[in-house]
Amino acid sequence: MRSPVDFEKAVHYDRCRESIDSDELPSPHLDEAEQSLTNDDLPAPPPPPYSAFSINRRRFILGVVTAAGFFGPLCGAVYLPSLKLFQTIFRTSETAVNGTVSMYMVVFAIAPLFGAAASDVGGRKTVYMVGLGSFLVANTLLALLPAHIALLYFLRIFQAFGSCIVFSVGAGTVADITEPASRASALAWFLMGPQLGPILGPLIGGQFATETKWRWVFGFLSITSLPVYLAILFCMPETLRSLVGNGTVIAHQPWFSIPKFRTKPCTDMKVPKAPRPSFRKFMRLLKYPPHLIVSFNGAFQFAGLYGMYISFPTIWQEGYNWTTAEVGYAFLCPGIAMFIASIFVGRISDYMRKKAIANSPDGKVAPERRIVIQIPGFLLAAAGKIMFGWFTQNRVHPAAGLFSAALAAIGVSVVFVTSTSFQTECDPAQTASLVALGGFLRNVAAAICAAIMGSILDAMGWGWAFTGLGILDLLCIPGILIIMARGAKFREALKRDQQLSK
Repeated sequence: MRSPVDFEKAVHYDRCRESIDSDELPSPHLDEAEQSLTNDDLPAPPPPPYSAFSINRRRFILGVVTAAGFFGPLCGAVYLPSLKLFQTIFRTSETAVNGTVSMYMVVFAIAPLFGAAASDVGGRKTVYMVGLGSFLVANTLLALLPAHIALLYFLRIFQAFGSCIVFSVGAGTVADITEPASRASALAWFLMGPQLGPILGPLIGGQFATETKWRWVFGFLSITSLPVYLAILFCMPETLRSLVGNGTVIAHQPWFSIPKFRTKPCTDMKVPKAPRPSFRKFMRLLKYPPHLIVSFNGAFQFAGLYGMYISFPTIWQEGYNWTTAEVGYAFLCPGIAMFIASIFVGRISDYMRKKAIANSPDGKVAPERRIVIQIPGFLLAAAGKIMFGWFTQNRVHPAAGLFSAALAAIGVSVVFVTSTSFQTECDPAQTASLVALGGFLRNVAAAICAAIMGSILDAMGWGWAFTGLGILDLLCIPGILIIMARGAKFREALKRDQQLSK
């Protein structure tokens, strides 16, 4: 066995032999050329992440904005079962009470245009605080103040204003924190709010449609919105990319923080800023053909679905002798179908985009690839509406009518999810404004449909009336084909217009 001294000598001898046998002696210093060559061989640093927020923080943000976006449609629907009761409570006519519904829909259509534009410029969190705060105060006052029709009109304005701008801003927030590859899936979760609100609203509102409980219609909205407002106030970070970039500066701050009304810019990232809000800005959005086509397609399709919803009480109560509670449960059928389809379509859309990127030579995919699956969506919606009209007119088994309604809802969900993700990729700097514009057109179309649906059903009958609504869906398909064929040229023209307007 060798001693430690012999072992050290052997190691030293081996090192000497390696030095003698090597072709190049080690050089303590490299000249500038060698140093430059060495630096060139180093791999390029990885690009910064799309969002610096942790996965749990992004999930939290998505959950909060989804809950906040739920209150707008819920507030409109939870109010409907009490319309007859409010004529007695507020000592007024049916026309006056229905006028509060019309006012809500008008404000719900217009206000997001300005709230979303402000969020694209001044920040998301500020608009959340103002919007949901006004919604919370309005519902609290309606639950506590004496019953007076003038107060109902006045406070319904703030209800609609506060709830509707939160939804349009929420879509912008989702685009801020979610990379395009996963955006459709995230938007599918976010869109649960506007899809489930009209379905769950009548069920919840029906529990309070009595003379002793009517104030809980507004008390329920106030109590449920308070935790969401507190989460936004103290735990929600600013996400607008033109202010905070990918969030690197604020991502590691504590989750709980003292709220600030305005966030100052704190990023060096080159993120395009949205133009200042103006009426001309929204008209300019519609000058871009894909925005025009997608927005009007969504409006036509949603009008047909809304016409189906408002006809539910008539057909199920008068045609099938259902009770009010049973009619409320009927809304669950299209609602659950829409919810499941929304999640499934979001994942399918993201998978198709990922596969297209893998097959692309430059790793890029055109945004219009998102809307390819809208064609089967329009076909499903048209089939569901036509079947619903003829099944209910001929008093076929209720399961047939409910299946048709679910089919129409699935088609609407396909178009809704893919349109939103498509528009957020077309013009990332104005995502909230684009969603608000689409919401404006959908609500206007729904208001018109609600006003004329009864007359159309009386004049044409249920079968032909819903056949007409189904044909409207089919007429939307050529617009999708135009976007798919000329999408690249449209995007080039948009870039030129944006450069000239700078």
